[in-house]
Amino acid sequence: MKDNQQKSILIIGGGLAGITLAHHLLKRNQLVTLIDDGKNVSTRVAAGLVNPLVFRRTTLSWRATEFLIEGWEFYKELEKTLNTPLAEPIRIKRVFPSSQERDEWKKKEDLTEFKSHLLKISSSSNSQSFGIVKSGYVVHSENFYIKNQQYFDDLGILKREAFDYSSYSPSESCYQGKIYDHVVFCCGYRVFENPFFKDCQVKSTKGEMLIIHHEELPETESLHLKCFVFPMGNKMFRVGATYEWDNVSLSPTKKALDTLLSHLTHLTKVAPVVISQPVGIRPTTMDRRPVLGSHPTFKNTHVFNGLGAKGYLIAPTMAKEMVQYLLDKRIIPKEYSITRH
Repeated sequence: MKDNQQKSILIIGGGLAGITLAHHLLKRNQLVTLIDDGKNVSTRVAAGLVNPLVFRRTTLSWRATEFLIEGWEFYKELEKTLNTPLAEPIRIKRVFPSSQERDEWKKKEDLTEFKSHLLKISSSSNSQSFGIVKSGYVVHSENFYIKNQQYFDDLGILKREAFDYSSYSPSESCYQGKIYDHVVFCCGYRVFENPFFKDCQVKSTKGEMLIIHHEELPETESLHLKCFVFPMGNKMFRVGATYEWDNVSLSPTKKALDTLLSHLTHLTKVAPVVISQPVGIRPTTMDRRPVLGSHPTFKNTHVFNGLGAKGYLIAPTMAKEMVQYLLDKRIIPKEYSITRH
């Protein structure tokens, strides 16, 4: 049953989760207030590469086709709202590490669920060393974050400040003297600071990348073997990424630098010029599913988190489902409900 009454909704966290949630709520004509302290170290530094495949097993990601289509529609519509380019298609080249993976790829490319994603390898080719994902795209993450912050600021709904937990009464959904119909925490890896959802099993996963200059890497496709390399223009490339569980340090490490440079040698023997080494912290879960739902005691206090390494793929649809939960009383499936924890 849909509730058509306009609600007042407070979102804490202006990263990918908070941004997509706010846009879906505004589309439903809700009263949104967004609090963000500007300390984002995930959304704005993420690669933003939207890839429907898991290469190691040549399988499709969870709900990949649905997420891919809905995400593309969301980002292209948002481009019009923000009057800025956000997403563009990109050819993703998987360099096969073995003939076994190439053979597995060839088996999958004729299956119905893979046809819209994989460019078919020539049937006469038994030596092609790569496969092409034709349905991928890239979201320009830093521009996405900055332009959305500006947009919400211009609307007058963004408060650029830290959330003060001591000023929040969950029993009344009251923050700094104002009562809200719903309060949604979208705090990413910093959920550990949250007294209401610190046990929701969202982990901090540090990721390091390199920004390099390289004269010989292709500027029209993303390469994948041991690492990913995708073009940023003007012979600049992003190389990534490392994974380190339960680490919230924002300091780049020599270990990650050496690892990424070693992985890069599988794609090019020409040494790059390293420009910088960005660090991000992903909000991940062990079962690779997001976390949506409400506090067991305070029913108007909610969480939308755990978007993980595939955040730009899954966020638009997950945010839409979170809004349907809040406004339409849609049940969140156990697979990604907070109740599973």
